[in-house]
Amino acid sequence: MNNPILWTSVALLVGVLMGLYLALILKSSNTKRKFEQLNHRYFKGLNYLLNDESDKAIDVFIQLAETSHETFEPQLALGNLYRRKGEVDRAIKLHQALIAKAELPERYRTRALLAIGKDYMSAGLLDRAEVLFSELVEIEAHTPEALQSLVEIYQQEQDWLQAIKSASRFQSATNRNMSRPIGHFYCELAELSLAQGDEVEAEKYLASALRVDKKSIRAHLICARINQSNKKHQNAIDEFDLAIKADPSYIPVFIDDMAACYLAIKQGEQLEQKLLQLMDQYRGVSPVMTLADYYAKVKGVDAAADFLSEQLKKRASFKGLDALLELSDQQDAKLKNFDYIDVLRELIAKLLKGKPKLRCRKCGFGAQSLHWQCPSCKHWGVVKPIYGLESE
Repeated sequence: MNNPILWTSVALLVGVLMGLYLALILKSSNTKRKFEQLNHRYFKGLNYLLNDESDKAIDVFIQLAETSHETFEPQLALGNLYRRKGEVDRAIKLHQALIAKAELPERYRTRALLAIGKDYMSAGLLDRAEVLFSELVEIEAHTPEALQSLVEIYQQEQDWLQAIKSASRFQSATNRNMSRPIGHFYCELAELSLAQGDEVEAEKYLASALRVDKKSIRAHLICARINQSNKKHQNAIDEFDLAIKADPSYIPVFIDDMAACYLAIKQGEQLEQKLLQLMDQYRGVSPVMTLADYYAKVKGVDAAADFLSEQLKKRASFKGLDALLELSDQQDAKLKNFDYIDVLRELIAKLLKGKPKLRCRKCGFGAQSLHWQCPSCKHWGVVKPIYGLESE
């Protein structure tokens, strides 16, 4: 909405709608003089608006709000447009004038309260917005919208318990499935507990996360991390297996940790079988690279390079090629003597530098590291590893 032409077009549309609305008033009103007064002030305000004299336009519309609630709808819409355009102060001023009108019908007042709450959110005044939305929930007015806004506020404030409470109430009020975000809220609480050294409390929150969202891969990965740090490697492997069943697209995120658990309990053969199995069901290159790394330790660099080279014919990947070139540095064979090997490695490094490793499946946001909540669109569990020549 920052495009001046677009803003002017929208303003004209609002003006036309206001004109039509006033025409309806003329049909239903018994006092023609009252309409003529409203009509004059309305066009005066619209003229200010189109001449980019927004402050004067708002003053006129505020006067209209003080004398009649017949123009409530277009003025509410105009305030919303100001908010979307980024002129939050003007939106607040206009919406406050609507609420301040004496004898404003309750159905209008609650809608104006909802609008001001959104204005406050846009302005970053979260505490004021929270008060208004909580009031609307308490009086059962515009409950779904108010609850949804409260969930957004509590996420920004990282008040996860209140976010869970509001999200649960929103789910009950709308029948919309909120299990995924609620599961992540419990995981956030678990992460906070772990940061404070309270594993018992963290495990309680993780159990709640899995109770709400049985496919919470994040909860399984946190459980795996706890078990791995406590040297309960088999338990960690079990959690990694559950994570794979929940969502195999995250395999690149944890496959090295899973391999480390197998090796910690001397289960190299089981690791090999697991990775071969993953190669059959997962189209990315990460299991191949992890298995090549294992082969380098137990069979030698030449065997690992031969295996990786053969697999890259089936799964083309610069990431895999870079790993192959790294293995070649440790070989005494032909690749090490390739005159342009250093140039090739440098080109691949430049190609991969700065490339996102993960991407949001909702909005396309690219990231180098895992975000459980997309920083752009704010959806949960949608930032996943990228498949393609430059990544998996």
